[in-house]
Amino acid sequence: MGIPSISIMLHELIKLLHHAKCRDVTIIRIGTSGGLGIDPGTVVITDIAVDSFFKARFEQVILDNIVVRSTELDKDLVEELLNCSKEIHDFPALIGHTMCTYDFYEGQGRLDGALCSFSNEKKLEYLKRAYDAGVRNIEMESTVFAAICGLCGLKAAVVCVALLNRLEGDQIKAPHEVLVEYQRRPQHLISLFIKKRLGLYNQMELLDNAFFLNN
Repeated sequence: MGIPSISIMLHELIKLLHHAKCRDVTIIRIGTSGGLGIDPGTVVITDIAVDSFFKARFEQVILDNIVVRSTELDKDLVEELLNCSKEIHDFPALIGHTMCTYDFYEGQGRLDGALCSFSNEKKLEYLKRAYDAGVRNIEMESTVFAAICGLCGLKAAVVCVALLNRLEGDQIKAPHEVLVEYQRRPQHLISLFIKKRLGLYNQMELLDNAFFLNN
């Protein structure tokens, strides 16, 4: 969870891919997030990962230098994933910026942590500025994920479902069974994407898609 953990994982994974002589690799992060101005259950396909200042960058301290790296993701892959989502019945999905923070509470403008140094008005003003900048969801991994994959020449995507609309509160209010279904949506989209890439998918599976989401 968070930038340090996914950074370690990516270093180890990419070294394994190198030693295994893998080529033409695509890496996709799937997960959950807090939505911004979108309905809970919406799947956000990230075009650009931004920091807390809404900048498309990842800053890392290396020795005693601050190194800035790009966080843009593969545009063709983003469009391919969106097109896949359109083949799934009743599947809300969109392309948007994802804001990555170092903290789950104050760093994401939450009022319900052990510490809170701002008012609800300040929180909403900040989140609305994020929305106006193109941010549609918030999580804690996307900037370093995009930066490392880009530097290593790997096609990468981030696909996260929104569990709530942060403009309406900090707490998740959906019942457990609804959250389970939400969390399966990125999995289902990526499984469809993989089947299509491998040539294992046909239009008859549309019925299976609907069944998967409703059970």
